[in-house]
Amino acid sequence: MKGPSTFCSLLLLSLLLGPDPRAASILPPSTSCCTQLYRKPLSDKLLRKVIRVELQEADGDCHLQAFILHLARRSVCIHPQNRSLSRWFEHQERRLRTLPNLNLGRMG
Repeated sequence: MKGPSTFCSLLLLSLLLGPDPRAASILPPSTSCCTQLYRKPLSDKLLRKVIRVELQEADGDCHLQAFILHLARRSVCIHPQNRSLSRWFEHQERRLRTLPNLNLGRMG
């Protein structure tokens, strides 16, 4: 990984792919933490199944920094310096940049 700018990009992308923070939550967020991190290359098949990404900080209750990939039936804790995850984030960022600017608020 390339220093702080890449990390900031990854963090921004994880926030963009994450749930809407303004959405109402019936239950409080989970307090479970990643205790083991996956460090091996991630398969394309797994990455295609990602629904959202969450960043676990190494503070408070959790002692490891990790990216949590939420899939339909499970979550996977990934080491923040996993190269295949970094490449996937970069691909997602490029994909988001190429989307057409949908300005739905100004129809008329």
